[in-house]
Amino acid sequence: MNSDRLGSLQLLPPLSASVWATSPMHPASQTIARPDGTAVRLELPLFWYEPPWIQLPRDVAGRLAASVANLDVVVSALRRDIASDEEPSELFAEIPVDESTATDAPRPQFLPRMTPYRAERYGFTPADFDETRIIDVRLAATRGDSGRLAYSPDQMSRWEGGPEGLTIGGGGYVATGSFPTDVVSLKQARTKLDQLRLLAPSAAVFVSIDCYRLEEEIAAALVSRPDGLIVRMNQPEIEGLQLASLVTKTRRLMAEHDFADKPLWVVPGEVSARDVAKLIALGASAVAIDAWCRPLVQFLLESMPTSRYDRTAFNQIPAVTSQHLWDDIDRVIGLVSTIMPHGTTPQRLGTYHSRWAKASGAALLAP
Repeated sequence: MNSDRLGSLQLLPPLSASVWATSPMHPASQTIARPDGTAVRLELPLFWYEPPWIQLPRDVAGRLAASVANLDVVVSALRRDIASDEEPSELFAEIPVDESTATDAPRPQFLPRMTPYRAERYGFTPADFDETRIIDVRLAATRGDSGRLAYSPDQMSRWEGGPEGLTIGGGGYVATGSFPTDVVSLKQARTKLDQLRLLAPSAAVFVSIDCYRLEEEIAAALVSRPDGLIVRMNQPEIEGLQLASLVTKTRRLMAEHDFADKPLWVVPGEVSARDVAKLIALGASAVAIDAWCRPLVQFLLESMPTSRYDRTAFNQIPAVTSQHLWDDIDRVIGLVSTIMPHGTTPQRLGTYHSRWAKASGAALLAP
């Protein structure tokens, strides 16, 4: 789908003791442990971090969100992003089970969802805690499509609009914040995360940061002892070599702060399926595929019906989503199955370029 940004890195085959040895297939699923012992299971190391829900009508956004989540991709959304308070939401609903084949009452299952917990909490409702897998506590201001560190009038209208369409900003841009207003210190942030774990007993609580000042931001973020870390590396100025270096450096800093065994999720921007596998080989636990989902949004914008009675495009959203994403998802599953879970970077990756070996820690292969 996209050109390989990490094309200078080579995924190495597993070491073999003999010529005829078979290679094991490692699962793509992962389990995240909370401090209380609760295990949060995810089937794939893929997530959709910043969906542009505001570009789509709520019903279309909701159908697309559920369609992507049905492929086991963790989808980020507030309920008000994709449904009004009075309407049901497929992404938030219990997955139906075939009662004719069930021998006993199974535990309710829900689609994999991530709750974006922004500093200002505009549009946030108690329902956003229900059965979510990940809570993403964002410790950086949000930059909108316009370039402003602010939320657009349309976004505020969707989140906070009352019966008469009135919003907090009065129809203008509303500045974003970078730290929750009810957290007055980094030490208190740990108490805040414990509170979120109580409110969402099935979720792992992550914090997300930018990558500009890694040493300072990681040191500050990990004071709160989250269940995992998300680092946004999707700035267009970041090249492949820098991306590999940033993931490597982040993992090193996490280890220095006694956080080596916790998951690292990265938001890399444009990536191919091979790039995703290489990022995981470098130390990432999950990778955002926003670039893969962007064409889906564009397709829906171009094919949305002019008549409310024409539901053809709406009904085709699950099939179109599967057709567009599945080959790349399956490719990731296949590539990740060859990566040794506890192998070192030189065992997993090699390169013929000394700069890449130095930046990523990959083995320098003979030219």
